Amino acid sequence: MSTEPNQDSTQFLNASIAYRHVRGEGPTVLWLGGFKSDMTGSKAEALAQTARAEGWDFLRFDYAAHGESPGRWEEARVGQWRQNVLDVVDHLTAGPLLIISSSMGGWMASLLMRDRPERVKAAVFIAPAPDFATELMLPSLSPEDRRSLEVSGFFHLRGYDYDVPMSQAFFDEARDHRVLDQPLAFDGPVRILHGLADEVVPWPHGLRLAQHLSSKDVTLELIKGGDHRLSGPADLRRLVDTVRALRPLAKP
Repeated sequence: MSTEPNQDSTQFLNASIAYRHVRGEGPTVLWLGGFKSDMTGSKAEALAQTARAEGWDFLRFDYAAHGESPGRWEEARVGQWRQNVLDVVDHLTAGPLLIISSSMGGWMASLLMRDRPERVKAAVFIAPAPDFATELMLPSLSPEDRRSLEVSGFFHLRGYDYDVPMSQAFFDEARDHRVLDQPLAFDGPVRILHGLADEVVPWPHGLRLAQHLSSKDVTLELIKGGDHRLSGPADLRRLVDTVRALRPLAKP
């Protein structure tokens, strides 16, 4: 395993959270990935490459039961992922944070703004999905899946490498971590990127987040033809440019 400071090979926090860290100048750019995603996705890799080239401090990790982090999916909960974020922030970072989040990561970012308001200085949201479990996933269930959830306590979510078991316990616990049920206090600059063709998290959900944030410096950029991933070459350039522009604003 390489020990060069900017070769961010996988390490583990408390043997339970896999992470990679490009060490450089602050603020720390913290990547919060999406549901069933991992820290080696194209957006995180694009940021890591830029961090190595330009000397940023960049940290990414996998939630429990995601990527290289251990855990049983059936036991994973929103509260556990929230704690993963706090453990990473409290034990692996110091100073100001510029948080970059994708999809479910937007929920984690919103929770982090509440949990560590003194640390978060700026944020970029990509197709943010705060409260997705109860606001997006449950309402979109087919009659068959809804019946399965009612009768057996779970259903299988399709569209991934394998059908993902989703339990009633997951949804019940997720309600304890809602962020869109009240204003979200945050005064730093926020940039939201959302595709108009996003069928997973429709763009009005990103607008809803923008309206809940107390900051006066919130910009929502809608990308015509953009899907949920926003991982094409132009999308990645836009993301990197957005983060690059925000870094000076996130310094103390």
